[in-house]
Amino acid sequence: MNWPFKDCRYPLHGKDILDPIKLPGPISEGTVHLWIADLKAWSKHAENLESILSEEERERLDKLKVIDKREEFLCSRGILRIILSGYIAQDPRDLPLKHSPTGKPFLPQARIQFNLSHSGDIFACGICINNQIGLDIQEIYPISSLDRIINNFFSSTEIQYLATLPSRELYQEHFFAIWAAKEAYLKAVGDGIQESFNQHSIIPESPDLSSFRLEHPAPKRDELVWTINALNVGQGFHAALAYDGDLKELERYEIAPENFFIA
Repeated sequence: MNWPFKDCRYPLHGKDILDPIKLPGPISEGTVHLWIADLKAWSKHAENLESILSEEERERLDKLKVIDKREEFLCSRGILRIILSGYIAQDPRDLPLKHSPTGKPFLPQARIQFNLSHSGDIFACGICINNQIGLDIQEIYPISSLDRIINNFFSSTEIQYLATLPSRELYQEHFFAIWAAKEAYLKAVGDGIQESFNQHSIIPESPDLSSFRLEHPAPKRDELVWTINALNVGQGFHAALAYDGDLKELERYEIAPENFFIA
């Protein structure tokens, strides 16, 4: 394991200090580092995480009145800053995170590209070099208005595909898998979900829903070759990763608060 900051710790609230992240090694072209976290475990360090946020992020946090939403935002942004700090060798509190017009966070003038998602207690962040990347997690749950959602947001090709499935159980499972893949792709290209959700088709390529193919109604949308694969983030979830190129390797790591906050 490589230390981006040798013998460096960040003083936070009280007696706690933050150890710098231990990277698994340098990230190369064609590789994605996938970081998984348990938000419930991180929520126990709320004060420390809040001290990592920027002033703008703390203002956003103050506007969130629902406790669950506050914890989700606080933990996901704090974890993101800790992860990114290791890749660009900078104090997590000083990272110059910006947002695209559609709300996608990015680091200006950096080769590092990333995307994050969270659902339930699961957080995931994908990191790569140069390539566009998108990631989405969907917790599986019964939806009474499933047919209406599909007719409003899915393309005709996707609707026809779902109609071929032999059972309602498969119909719902494939819906969540396709939904996660569609959101991952749109997050990668930076398009707004509402404006573009039914303007492309994503169809499973394998019965186990491990990979997907992208179909555009108009090929001129972009000429990139996309890799869209399912991610295993835990039982009861569908997750997907979209990557603009040939994804050669996916390396998975777990990030836990006890590795950083030392009394």
